[in-house]
Amino acid sequence: MNHDQLIKGTNRVAIYSTVALFYWVFIFMIITVFDLRIFRENITEVFYMSIMGIFAILGCAIVLNVMSNLSKISTVLSEKCEHTPSLNKPSRFRITVIALSFPIICGILFAGNALSAGNKKKLLVSAAQSLIAENQPALDSLANYQFSVDYVKQAEKTLGVIKKIDKNFPEVMLIVPDSIDEKKVFLGFGGRFVGLETYQKNKQIDKPDFIYSANRDEREYLGKVFDGKETKYKFSYDKGNYQLYFPASINGKRIVLYFSDYQRYGKIGS
Repeated sequence: MNHDQLIKGTNRVAIYSTVALFYWVFIFMIITVFDLRIFRENITEVFYMSIMGIFAILGCAIVLNVMSNLSKISTVLSEKCEHTPSLNKPSRFRITVIALSFPIICGILFAGNALSAGNKKKLLVSAAQSLIAENQPALDSLANYQFSVDYVKQAEKTLGVIKKIDKNFPEVMLIVPDSIDEKKVFLGFGGRFVGLETYQKNKQIDKPDFIYSANRDEREYLGKVFDGKETKYKFSYDKGNYQLYFPASINGKRIVLYFSDYQRYGKIGS
């Protein structure tokens, strides 16, 4: 291989590596800024590690190119002739393709994030359905809600056992309607048991310790469920946080099972 061929070859490798690096940075910025969850952990880590490979190829191409050019300059000076390899200018078609590729990549990334969220939704719905089917007797007793120490302990114990059976099971909470000073509220059991510490210290529990805090949209949804106006589940996700409200009717009484999970990675891939 002569100097001209080596220079042209290393130029191409350097250009392709630079383009690949530019795309890599663009994809990384989109994923980071919008906090997208697309691929599983192993594929995501491979993507992050690929930057080292791109830098290695780019570095080798630059070194070879510099060495080839120095050798070429030395030969030209010694032979007192001028010869500079020319590079073809990029055509309009290539420029157009490159310009259009960025919005296409954005679309693919957001579609992947939505697909990953859809897979997570199926997993949470399946978990809710299996929980109800496999724990019917325990849920029967929880459906008979009456705020008391015994009920709170039973709810915490039942949901705690369910969560420990499967290490991949998401966080689950039981939500029921109640009132405090004639104001409608929703109480949650099975999450952070703030009331347990109060009980251990003061031998009593207070409803405010179990109030389930929710935004306006969630409160409206829960209100419709307990009023019998809504029977469908509600799923939402944001920045790796997945939430599922799953209403159930047990012996004619309505309860809502709330599932929450956080994932650093998506669900696409092996």
